[in-house]
Order: sequence, then structure tokens, then C-alpha cells
Amino acid sequence: MGYIFDDWKKILDTYQECVEKELEEIHQQKAEVQQIKADIFNRLDSGLYYHSNERIVISAPEIVIGNVDKSGDLSGGMGRVVIKGSDIKLEGVGESGSITSRAPSIRQVAVNPGTDGMENVVCDTSEIVSQACNIVMHSSDSKDVFSQKAESAGRGGIWIHADQDLNIEAALTNDKRKETIEAQVSILTEQATNLKNQLKACKDDVDTVFKQMNALLTIEDEKNGAKDYALHVNMVDLDELHQQMDETLPSLYQSTMMFIRTVSQLAEVNRKKKALEEEKKALKSTDDFKQKTTGAQMNISAEKIIMATNDGDGNIHTNDEAGIVINTPRMNMNMTDENGKLVEKGGLGITAQNVNISTLNPSDDNMELAATGSVNIQSKDISFEAMDLKRSDVSIQEKQLTDDGIISMTAKTIEVSTANPQNVERDKDGKLTKGDFVGTGDVIIKSKTVTLESLDYEVADGNLKTKALTKDSKLSVRTEKTDILSADAEGKATGSFSVNAKAVSVKSMDVDKEKLTDSALAAGSTMTLVSEKMYVGSKSKDIKSKKIQAQTEELGLFADKTLEAQQGEAKAVLQLADGNAALSGSKTQVYGDTTINAKTEVKGELKAPKLSGDSIEAKSAFKSPNISDGMAAGGGGGGGSLSAKLKTEDAPKE
Repeated sequence: MGYIFDDWKKILDTYQECVEKELEEIHQQKAEVQQIKADIFNRLDSGLYYHSNERIVISAPEIVIGNVDKSGDLSGGMGRVVIKGSDIKLEGVGESGSITSRAPSIRQVAVNPGTDGMENVVCDTSEIVSQACNIVMHSSDSKDVFSQKAESAGRGGIWIHADQDLNIEAALTNDKRKETIEAQVSILTEQATNLKNQLKACKDDVDTVFKQMNALLTIEDEKNGAKDYALHVNMVDLDELHQQMDETLPSLYQSTMMFIRTVSQLAEVNRKKKALEEEKKALKSTDDFKQKTTGAQMNISAEKIIMATNDGDGNIHTNDEAGIVINTPRMNMNMTDENGKLVEKGGLGITAQNVNISTLNPSDDNMELAATGSVNIQSKDISFEAMDLKRSDVSIQEKQLTDDGIISMTAKTIEVSTANPQNVERDKDGKLTKGDFVGTGDVIIKSKTVTLESLDYEVADGNLKTKALTKDSKLSVRTEKTDILSADAEGKATGSFSVNAKAVSVKSMDVDKEKLTDSALAAGSTMTLVSEKMYVGSKSKDIKSKKIQAQTEELGLFADKTLEAQQGEAKAVLQLADGNAALSGSKTQVYGDTTINAKTEVKGELKAPKLSGDSIEAKSAFKSPNISDGMAAGGGGGGGSLSAKLKTEDAPKE
């Protein structure tokens, strides 16, 4: 004969089969199982159950709910209170009304627990909303008792405090989420295996209890059908039988509830595992995740925002671990209004003993740091100063140049340009495609000493020392006009200008436009060297040029007073002075046809292979190996030497 336990067994078997089904079907099976639980509780002669289809009101000045005695204290140190409903409200009425929750652990999770409390389903409506005029969150590492009282944030304020770590994140994870999902799936898989084994044992217990109840019910049916003459005996047996049934009901309840609970746990584990695997499948690959926006963002808005590395007592911590770190690929600080225009008198101030702006990119092993990227500063007025300042009643003013102050620029290429862009166009990558850059403006350097060097250095005794000139180094100045001027405020030339190199060239030449090598003399070019005194070929008596060569189509030497050329410590002298020309030397030779268009006086012997003249007159003597006329006289005096008028002077020292 069939009993209700047979129907229950079918329902439980069907419920067991739905552990891997969709949530809707699980809910349908749970509704049928719920009736089994209700039937079992109806047969249990324990507990108190009161139900109303309308309304139940519990009213008292003080209400205590829980496993408590008459004094309201928890009995046995244990108790469990579960409040279920689709709409639960806690209301503390009146201006002084309050709701206080106290427990070692308080958790709020916005999920749907299901009718049996075994589920954790995330819904689209999952949310936690807290609204108040004053919100305070205080995390403390106190022991045994909270030593600090949470301070009020004041009306309209939120105060969040943490003794150790305070993390605020608005970030969507990918790799970590994948790792977390894989770890959770692994745990859930292990839980599912354990629950399946546990479920088998629970099913065996349920079947055993069901068989016991069926056997007892069969005996009851047989006794109920006995003859009237055995009625007295049968009633005693029936009472004993009913007692056995009552004793078996708790076991029936425990085994059935454990079975239903285990099936519900297994169904929830399978649901979570399936949901996590679907979520993992939907995750993007690492590259896609990194290159595409996730939409996560954090907004902080306030009229005034203050960030400080202070402790709870207001002390500023300056240890190496203290600081504010921002790690991002891009960072913008805009002092603009709602229209995108700069706020008038808006400013950005950075005050620190050391300020470092770096675009160094570490290698994979972090052993090398390669300079990359760029630093761009755009402004109407840019100043770099190493200056001590002082405060006045009006403003902050310059005091003096900082001792040991220095501004250094080190780069393979340093470009300073005042070229004005005109009609410039660039492509999407920023590459120039069209336009002109016309030189304008000025570059002004004000300093007592300006040094341009291309030197290699080495470290010696802990300092940098000059090692050598940088190989193939070059200094180029290219402009339409170049002025190097050393003149005082009144316009008088002063100071000195020195060019010193192994090879010095001063040229006026056109150059090849690509290679910038000499091409040809510049048409109409001129070169002017003018000075009150000029020294060419000699710096001092001991420092002289070995060779000076002048070669040109025309050469003009002009001197208002004296022009003199000396050779070999005045052994040979060519002198033009006072309108007279003089030539002196130990031996003077003239080659080629020579014409003298003036009176000529020879003070010394004159020898010639042939001498012809229109008239020859001898005042004292005239001799010839062939002709002798009159008496011979002694020869005239020998030629005198020419004294040099100009003396070698040392060039002035720099």
C-alpha cells in the first residue's frame, strides 16, 4: 500500500536531480520541498508555530526577541534569530530615535538569499544606501576596548578614519579577477565533490528512516484491520506503535532536513561555479583589457581639497615611507573654468627641497634607465632662477644669487629657437607636413662669464675633471648677422676677444646647402680687420708664426707714416717713410729689365758687364784696361746700411 513517504521520496529524488539546473527550476522544486518540511513540522510535537494570513502585532514598552530567560539575558550563551521577509524595516521613531547594532562581526551583503536562505544571488537591484546628515566611519586597531571615540563629522559631513590602511578603489580588474575566479572555482569544485559524497550519505539516511516509517505504518494498518475480539490488545499495541513513530519523527526530520539542506548547498555551489565560469569566459584578454577603457572612474569634487601626510595628532611625517604617490600613464591638472578657459590669476605651486621631473624608462631588468619621451612647457614667460628671495610688506623680492647655484642642461642636442611658425600643419602623429618657421625674437644671455664647452670628463678624487675635448665636437653659429661686442655702457670698446684653435679660418664663402662645405667666394664679400695696433704673425718676441702667406689678385698695403718690412733681425729692410723708399741688405739683387726714372746716386762701386750712356762724367778718375786718360783717383765711399725704425713689440697679454 502506498504512503505519503513514497510521494516525499519522489519529490526529494526530483529535487536532487535539479542541482545543476537553472535557478528558476530549482525554485520550483524548492516550493514542493517546502511542503515536505511543513508536513514534517506539523507532525512534530515540538515548538510553537503561530500563523496569520493578515497581521501580527507584538506591542510592549520593551521587546526582547531571542533565546533569553525572563530577565532578557541570553540563555546558554547561544541563540539564533532569523528575520525573513521580502520587505524588512527597522525604524527608530522620534528625534532621539536610534538603531544600534553590536556584534564582533557585522556584514551587509546585497544579495538575494532565497526562501531557504541558502542562496547568494546578485541582482540588478543589489545596493546598499546610507543617507544621513552626519556619517562617521572609524577603523581602529584597539584591543579589548576602543580607546578612541569616533568624532562627529558635523552636519553635512562624512568622516572616515583608519589607524592603518584606507583603500578607496574604482577599478575593474581582469588578471586578478581571473585568478580569483579560478581559485574560487577550484574551491567550489572541491566543495561540490564533498557535498556529493555527503548527499549520498544523507540519501541513505533518508531512505532508512522512510523504510522505518513505512514499516511502522504497515503494522498500524494491519492492526487497524484486526478482529474485534483482539481490539484491547490491538489498542495497546497501537499506542506502543504510535510512540515508536513519535520517537522516529525527529530522526525523520533531521535526516530529511539535512538532505534538503545538502541538496540546496550543492545546487548553490553549482550555480556559483557556473556563473563564475561564465564571467571568466567573458573576460577580455590582457592586451584587450589594457588597451581599452573599462569605464571605471573616481570623482572627487570640493571647493578646497587638502592632502597631507599627517598622523592622527596632526604631526607632519617626513620619514622616507611618508609621501603621496600617484601612478598613472597620464595626469592633467587644469586651472580652467567651465568653458575651458584659464582661471584668471590661477596658479600651480610646487614647493619642495628637491623637485624631480623624469622621463627615464627602466629596462626589463631595471639595470638601465633610458631617457625617453619629452617635457614640454608652454608659456608666455618662462624663468629658471637660482635665487635667494626675501619678503617685504608688498611682495616677495630678489635678494641675491644663491651661493653655489647652478642651472645645468645636458643633452646630445640642445636647441634654442625663436623661429615664429607660420601656416604650420601637422598630421595626426604630430609630424610637420606644411609651414614656415621665420626667425624672430631674441636670445639674451646675461652673465659675468659665459662658457661653451664640448668636453669629456672623468671622475678623480670624487670630482669631475676634464679628460679631453669631445671627439668630433662642433660649435656652429648660423645667422644673417653675427656681432661679438665688448663695449661698456658709453659705447667704448673694452675687454678682449680671443679665438684659439689648431686651425683658424675666417672666410666669406658660399657653402653647399646640404654638407655646408666651402663652395665659392661670396660675391661682393669683404673682410675688415681694424685696430689701433695690429699684430699678425707674432704674439711675442719668442712666439712667432712660422709662415704667413698672402695670395690674391690685388694686394694693397697702406700706411700714413711708415711701411717697413724686415727679415732676419733687420739684416734686410724695405722701408717706406717720409716720402722716401729705402732698401737695405748685405746683398741686394734686382732681376729683370729695370728702369729708373729719376736721378740715381750710387755710393759704392758699380760693376756691370756693359755700361752705356749718352754722357759719362768722371770727377776724380776714369779707368779702363784699354783707355787711360788723366790721372787715376781713388774710388768713392762704400754704400751705408739702413737702420730699421720699427722695433718688435709683444702683443698685449689677454
